Amino acid sequence: MKKFQIAAFLITAILLFGCNKKTETTDKSKETPKTETKKADDNSAGLKLFKMETVEASKDKNVAPNFTWTENGSKKSLNDLKGKVVLLNFWATWCGPCKKEMPDLSKISEELKDKNFQMIGLNVFQQASAPKIEDFLKTNPVSYTTIDGNEDLVQAFAKASGNDMSAVPTTFILNKEGKIVETVVGGKDKEGFLKLINKYLN
Repeated sequence: MKKFQIAAFLITAILLFGCNKKTETTDKSKETPKTETKKADDNSAGLKLFKMETVEASKDKNVAPNFTWTENGSKKSLNDLKGKVVLLNFWATWCGPCKKEMPDLSKISEELKDKNFQMIGLNVFQQASAPKIEDFLKTNPVSYTTIDGNEDLVQAFAKASGNDMSAVPTTFILNKEGKIVETVVGGKDKEGFLKLINKYLN
């Protein structure tokens, strides 16, 4: 009976709080090829999905690393968003808690679209057996920009934030100066996210 109770507790904790990347097996050779992701960059499927291009490590603690991507033919970067509050949500297609919080994140993005606010989803920890990001977003659409990230991005944020980035979802909120002011490990609901965001919007 005791073994059953322990197993039930562990399953509940994973579902509520997040997915540990160390329990998954990464196969870099089977990640989405650049030629396939290019279709998403062109938004041919109506997705706000783009490929991350470069990562620049932060020189200071709690300052978000800069990264770049190309959106509709224009080069974009995280640094371009200074002056706005930014929510960065690290997630994976195989992560149940990530999928659960996405509808709430979409609602927040829509509600705050006329404020000084920007939301970006960062897909990381790709797994060979998991759905491809393009296919996942077609059946689980979101209203905010999604960028297909990589391990360099994860390590840069781990170093800057002091968080080991061993689980998803992990969410960072940046203030208008680009500093990491909130870190959320595990899932959170709309009300919880808004409470944190609104501390820095005004």
